[in-house]
Amino acid sequence: MKSLINLVEYNCKSCLKCVRSCPTKSIRFEHNHPYIIEEECIHCGNCYLCCPQSAKQIRNDLNQVKDWLFQHEKVVVSVAPSYQVVWDSFEKLKKELLRLGFFAVEETARGAFVVSEQYGSLLQEKKMENIIETCCPTIVEMVEKEFPALVGCLSPVASPMIVHAKMLKEKYPDAKVVFISPCIAKQHEMLDERNRGIVDAIISMPDLDAWLNMSEAEDEVMPEEENIARIYPISGGIIKTIDDFNGYKTLSIEGISRCRAVLNSIQQGYLKGYFFEMNACAGGCLGGPYMVAYKDYEWLAQSRISQHENSAKIKAVNHEFTSANYMDKSVKKVMFAEEQIQAILDSMGKADRSKRLDCGACGYDTCREKAIAVLEGKSDPKHCLPYALELAQSESNLIIKHSPNGIIVLDSNNRIKDINPSALRLLGLQSYSVKGFEIEAVFPSEQLSRILSEEIREVKYIVEEIAANDKVCDVAILPLEEERSHVLIMMDLTAKRTQEEKMRKIRKDTIESTQRVIDKQMRVVQEIASLLGETTAETKVVLTKLNKAIDGDDLNE
Repeated sequence: MKSLINLVEYNCKSCLKCVRSCPTKSIRFEHNHPYIIEEECIHCGNCYLCCPQSAKQIRNDLNQVKDWLFQHEKVVVSVAPSYQVVWDSFEKLKKELLRLGFFAVEETARGAFVVSEQYGSLLQEKKMENIIETCCPTIVEMVEKEFPALVGCLSPVASPMIVHAKMLKEKYPDAKVVFISPCIAKQHEMLDERNRGIVDAIISMPDLDAWLNMSEAEDEVMPEEENIARIYPISGGIIKTIDDFNGYKTLSIEGISRCRAVLNSIQQGYLKGYFFEMNACAGGCLGGPYMVAYKDYEWLAQSRISQHENSAKIKAVNHEFTSANYMDKSVKKVMFAEEQIQAILDSMGKADRSKRLDCGACGYDTCREKAIAVLEGKSDPKHCLPYALELAQSESNLIIKHSPNGIIVLDSNNRIKDINPSALRLLGLQSYSVKGFEIEAVFPSEQLSRILSEEIREVKYIVEEIAANDKVCDVAILPLEEERSHVLIMMDLTAKRTQEEKMRKIRKDTIESTQRVIDKQMRVVQEIASLLGETTAETKVVLTKLNKAIDGDDLNE
């Protein structure tokens, strides 16, 4: 079966709040996101209620029901008794629903009346050592999945929703049945193969409330029919509908943790001869997951419901629509060796018992339970807040401590909040404790003072000479806007400057040497040119005389 509660991934921030609130720890982390393990979920809705990012989405039939009405299909409605939190009159609600196009509207309390009749019959038969009523689908699932040995204690009676839906199907054979619900788990009950086709759709009370937007006009309405089963949604309401318990003691319990504790006691044989009314939600069905928006009106609903307590109590009568069967749906879990558990604890930095804080921040009550969840593939070992903080702090401290760059953290008043060894060395303050000093007292700089007095929104850079220590630093000033403070990162340029000076001197010496060589070469060239000029002139004179001699000119002279 597809999960009723699905993840809206783009909203999820992996805060682990859903894991912390899940009473069955039926959530697995995959790709750093939480997904419900349907086989272990009891559909209590806690993860949906607690999510601060609206990252949980509930299956919704509202549009399907609207389509049926648009297509003029016959649709009938069963309204759970918790309607009294939202609407003050069933007859007024019924009138509005009929106006929307619903064919018929009835109270689920009609089915609840029949269910109480069957509880009365079981009590009179006295065949069961303990009887756990089966109106709350979350409790039924918890028994089937966590306490399979107690399945025989579940009364073989269907819930009021199922019983009333069967009654409506008999009365209107060609109609769709829609249940108006205060409860998420009712959707799972509807989709259960054992109940397939009995209820066709479910609308939550908040969705119906938003759809109706009922008029404040006071329409004339018919007097409402009294029904003791209208008190079902209050804590202990089911017990109040039954007149004769035939020697059984009664116990009403609400809240998953308390119900689990009672189930444990039953399993261990401490409780015998009881009729148990168990509600997963505090306050009974009035405190259902969908009813949170109306929490302020719960006291008013209690007042309205109490008016029905004086109605006639229910006596034992059989009815054909009430039979139900329950089964062992427990998931067989792998048992891990102590060495495997210890290996996970070691990997999370919890080899030492003193490191196991059992803080519950990861969603599991103890570090050991967390380690088992890791082995089961449910949890990420990195999801341990104390370990992550310790690791981050340790790593950041190591980085800051051993960084070659000086790091100074200032508070909002420009006083030194933290300073690392490199900064103390650059400032020549290794022998002093300067935390709490104003930065100007240990690092006087007009440039720095001017920047710190401004409201900067981006990193600024300055180069400063530290005369006291004969250092030159490139200083980055990082603004921390939320804290209205700054971080200074000092990079030592002294060695770089010295190297640059050496390189400049080498370049200068090289240029000077080259110039001297060039000058010398020029002188040599000039001397060579002079000698060449003289010899060329003499050669020309000799050649001239030779030419004349050849031509006989010298003989005539």
